[in-house]
Amino acid sequence: MRMLSLVLALGMVVPTKSRARSRTDGTPPPHHPPPSRQPRRQAARTGILSVPPSRSPGGRHVVEVDGGAIYLDGRRVHPLTGSVHVIEAPSWRADGDAVAWIERVSGETRLVILPQLSAGAEPLAWPLPRALGKERLHWAGERRVVVGPAPLEPRAVASWTES
Repeated sequence: MRMLSLVLALGMVVPTKSRARSRTDGTPPPHHPPPSRQPRRQAARTGILSVPPSRSPGGRHVVEVDGGAIYLDGRRVHPLTGSVHVIEAPSWRADGDAVAWIERVSGETRLVILPQLSAGAEPLAWPLPRALGKERLHWAGERRVVVGPAPLEPRAVASWTES
């Protein structure tokens, strides 16, 4: 009788597995991060690079094309929303302080240049004929980019001034 009452008393004090719901392997439950409050401002990186990452001549900067967006040193620089198809891989100016590429968006072929690598710099864009999508980029000075098979065989030239 005493043994029976002791077993009943232990059964009331010690919870059963079905009621305790403890993990038997001792690992904590999976952690789920809280949802983002501003998902439209976050850059959604896919990890699928359409062209290999390109390091600047001095090695200070890296430009990547990931999921139709251009990233400079890990921050999205172009386009602010949506995506583009980069036709010609980014080309660095000799000093490594500017980068240019050829892209296609909504059927339009464009030459895009990021003349300054600072956080607030806006890219400059020029429309190109669709046939120039297969040409190469060549820097011909600090503020001049040549589109063509060679620097001395231009099909298009873009130049700009700083304002």
